[in-house]
Formats: sequence, structure tokens, C-alpha cells
Amino acid sequence: MEKTSEFLIYLMACSLQGTKPEEALLANIDMEALLRLAKAHSVSAMVCMALEQTDAFQYAAETTRLKWLDAKNKAVRKNMLLDAERHQLEKEFAEHGIWYMPLKGSILKDWYPKFGMREMADNDILFDPAGRKQVREIFQNRSYKTVSFRKGNHDVYEKAPIYNFEMHVSLFHGTYKELTEQYENVKERLLPVDGTAYQFAFTPEDFYVFVLAHAHKHYSHSGTGIRTLADIYIMNQKLGGTMNWEYVDSELRGLGIFSYERESRELAQKLFGIAELPTKANLSEAEQQMLAYYLGASTYGTIENRTLNQMQKLQPDGGAITAHTKRKYLLSRIFPGREWCKACAPTVYKYPVLLPFFWVWRLAVKGVKRRDIAKQELEAIKRER
Repeated sequence: MEKTSEFLIYLMACSLQGTKPEEALLANIDMEALLRLAKAHSVSAMVCMALEQTDAFQYAAETTRLKWLDAKNKAVRKNMLLDAERHQLEKEFAEHGIWYMPLKGSILKDWYPKFGMREMADNDILFDPAGRKQVREIFQNRSYKTVSFRKGNHDVYEKAPIYNFEMHVSLFHGTYKELTEQYENVKERLLPVDGTAYQFAFTPEDFYVFVLAHAHKHYSHSGTGIRTLADIYIMNQKLGGTMNWEYVDSELRGLGIFSYERESRELAQKLFGIAELPTKANLSEAEQQMLAYYLGASTYGTIENRTLNQMQKLQPDGGAITAHTKRKYLLSRIFPGREWCKACAPTVYKYPVLLPFFWVWRLAVKGVKRRDIAKQELEAIKRER
């Protein structure tokens, strides 16, 4: 593991434990490289909260210190603004009789030791599909831009400078068949929130399982960053002692993620349960490999991870990727089938006669607009031998 990654994990652990970092350990720290890595994993605020207690930070170049403080302050400010805006939106949902449930980070962030420690890119909210048009009107009346509407299982609304909401009519879409089926009638499992008429919540057990299912979706697709391990650690600190683990384990097994949860939970505990450099955490070889995958992914994963993971799913024997599998993968990307369109191009799914025209449009328009991504994908295919 690179030194910068070791420092990142150590300082995250210090923040989570409320411990002042040891000055001697930070003697040769590269503040700029550390900030780049922290930003890539959306943990710069968390790391800064530990780092700013040290002499190493106080004696760093002023420009570097200001970059760190700016990153932290922006994270705190964004959380405050998103919270305030979400509460206003929730009032409007209730006024229109639309039930809703804040998801994932919107809940998790309040379990971290300090406000703003857990950074947010957006807010995710599950809501009554029957109110989809009304919700769009609510956002439009609040001067939001509709980025995406009815193009999948969630709609996206944005407003400058920082507001970003993903409004979900379901928790997973058709390309994740098992997850989609498991959460198809999720409303039946939700509990009303005390003091409200239209807000709902998971039980602690179902919340934990859902967050792990969502994390694994990203982990097995394009990867997910070290913040996910921090989330898992925080959830276990908050819920682990009171949850019905027999139920949780049964749900995890049903989703095929029992081993992923256990391995990630044990790794998170080793990394963040004590404030020390991870080189002293006695990680097994498997844990080192898992940590390297988390560290290499950044917050939202990589094109290389996504490409490799998708090719591995197409490899029938689970062995090394063959030339035949590569060709099969390329064809599936250039000429996606109708089932893929169900989530990503619903109009084409509804009218399959449009499929050949969609392929031409996808190559001509998307192929040009996203040529950098296509290039990365082709390079990843070539590298895999």
C-alpha cells in the first residue's frame, strides 16, 4: 500500500475515533497528494477534521492549508443546504399527499461523530411512483433543472450551485434482477416515521441490508471507494448491537452478499476500530486485496473495473477472459438488447421496432459525446489477458 493511502486511512480512523493524530507518523506526509486522494474518495472533510489538529497541518504551506479548509467547509455547507432544502421538499410532498423515504447517506451522515464529516454529492429519496409528475412540478416550481425524467428507476433534478436530488420510484432497476425482485414491493416493508403522515423508514435491519446491497451493486460493477467501508463501520457502531442478526444474515444470504458484508465489516473494523496505520492492522492477504480494490476505485468506481467485471460475468467457466468473451462483450456494448433498454432506454423497450435505429443513434451520438469513456473501455479490454 502506498504511504498516501496509509495516511488517508489513519486520519479517517482518527476522525472516527475522535483521536488526535500522532505527529511523528506525519513527518513526511505529502499534503497535496493526500488531498487529491481524499477528494477522489469523498473523504476530504473527514481527513481534514483530524489533520487540522496537528502541527504538520499548521506548519504546511498556507495555500495547501487553505485548500484543505475549503474542501472541509464546502462539505459542511453542502450538508447544511441539502438538509434545509430536503426538509422544504418533504413539506411539499406531504402537502400533495406523496409518501417518501430519504435514503442512504441522508440518514447515515447524521451517525458520524461530527456534522459534515460524511460528504454528500446528492440526496436520494424514494417516493410514491403515482406522484412522479407532481414531484417534477414541485422541483420545477423551485427552479430546478430536470436532468433526467422517466429514463430509469429515478429522476434527477439539479439547481445551482450545489443542489442535486435523485428521486427514486424503485430502489433498483431491471439490470439487477435479483435486487429488483427483492425490493419490488418495498413499500410494504416500510414503517411510518413518528410525527409525520407521509414519511417512511426502513427497520434498522432492512436499512442495513439495503445499504449493503447498494454498496455491493457498485462494488461488483465499477467499484466503490473507501468511504463505503467507513459507512459500514459507522452503521455497525450505530446498529450492530441492537439488530436482529439472524434476520440480517438471512436477508444477506438471499441476496447473495453474505460473504461480501462479513468481509467488508471485518475489514472496516480493522481499519477504523482503532486509530493506527493500517500496516499494523494485521490484514490478511485477502483483506489486503479487498482494500486495494476499494482504494483503486475512488468514490464512484472506474471504467476499467466495470469493464473487467462485466466481462467476467460473460466468461462461462469463471476463468481467464478469452478473445471470444471480449468479442461478446463488445457486441453487447455496441448492440445492447431489449432487456438492457428496459432500464436505460424505456421507450425502445416499449417499442422494440426502434431497436435498430437506437443502435445507430447510440453509435453516432453517444459514441462521439462519450468517446473518452469508450477509449478507456477499449484500453481496459486490451489490457486484460
